[in-house]
Amino acid sequence: MKQFSLKRLASTLVLLVLLGLPGLANAQFQFNADGDVLAGFRKTGVNAGNYELVVNLGNITNFLKLSGGTTINITKYANSQLTNAFADTGDFANLQWSVFATYPETTSWTNSLGTFGPFTLWLTLPGTNVTTQTQPPTRHSATTQANQGSQMSGVGAGAINIGGDLGGIISASNNAVLVQEPVVYTFDYLTAFIGDATDPTLGDFGAGGHPLGYSVENITPDPFTSARRNDFYQLCPTSSADPFTGLTTGSAYFVGYFILNPDGSMTFTRASSGSTPPVAGFSGSPTAGFAPLPVVFTDASTGSITNWVWNFGDGQSATNTSNASVNHTYISAGSYTVILTVAGVGGSNAKTQTSYIVVSSTPTISTVTKSGGNLVMGGTGNPAGMQYRILTSTNVALPLASWTPVATNVFLSDGSYSYTNSPALKAAFFRLVSP
Repeated sequence: MKQFSLKRLASTLVLLVLLGLPGLANAQFQFNADGDVLAGFRKTGVNAGNYELVVNLGNITNFLKLSGGTTINITKYANSQLTNAFADTGDFANLQWSVFATYPETTSWTNSLGTFGPFTLWLTLPGTNVTTQTQPPTRHSATTQANQGSQMSGVGAGAINIGGDLGGIISASNNAVLVQEPVVYTFDYLTAFIGDATDPTLGDFGAGGHPLGYSVENITPDPFTSARRNDFYQLCPTSSADPFTGLTTGSAYFVGYFILNPDGSMTFTRASSGSTPPVAGFSGSPTAGFAPLPVVFTDASTGSITNWVWNFGDGQSATNTSNASVNHTYISAGSYTVILTVAGVGGSNAKTQTSYIVVSSTPTISTVTKSGGNLVMGGTGNPAGMQYRILTSTNVALPLASWTPVATNVFLSDGSYSYTNSPALKAAFFRLVSP
């Protein structure tokens, strides 16, 4: 294997970034570091073959300007080119594939679609279901995203280097938009930059020591018999407003999704451009009562939402992707803050209601004494200011609705309650309930 020249790659990156060239003049493969979208195909580990494939799908603006719901065929490569790249492994099973782009400049990029902050990233997140969107990843600072952006640019610069070296040796898979990279001919740039420093099979752009917290690659199963989906997200750094949502924090913007079919063909579908920044809202009922307290939380959020994440404040949480409203039971007494975070095409938003659910200990009648002709009752577990009702019945098996109320608005925490028992209720049972 030829030795990889860091000096050579560094020179290429400098030329691309500083001069804004679409590629080197003597190279067949063309790449503009400012927003060109690359598709990477590789196999690693026991499934590794002799080649990797890098395809330039065009500038990111071509994808962003599509009307919502539009589906296009990816025509930058042919099925035969993908087959040739992995002919030694027989098929497309265990194929690691991803799509990514970056704007690696230190100044903002303004075009017809808006203004994109420095070190904006576009990347895929592998889906498990072709009909369901994944939960959007979180945006990061410009400093953090600059690390991953440099790795993305490295893939394109590496493809230029290999394209220039190979010339017309394998012209069928070495042209202006596609390079078949022999991993034993020179440096395997795709794996070098998308791979993790400790585990090259992870596509998290961790070669620079600052990996993403997730892999951007989808891995086709063996056998590969049904379509696979990669969701495509736009991560503007948290210091910059996303031109589509106006938000400076929160989740990434959902651009759309790529579908890879078992025959190697690929499509892209643009997400609905009419979707809005989601706004979280909810109500709970009841908001106070005795433990254990079942509460129904009803979603009142607006906007295009794909995920509802509930934090109930008692150490329990729930994530929904379809049914937004949830039921939750509070076991212990306490005051609980509830947070609902919603995420969708336009980003994410959270609604916090502090001390929203107040759960009291279950009150009990602890003492019943006779004083004169009265029954004197004392209670425990009764919060100050809490009012109760006292019900009575001569048959303990009767349903609560059949018990007779004998007192209302009772404050047992203030002392005791004196009740004058009638002769007809000499053998009576008493229950203490909330108002």
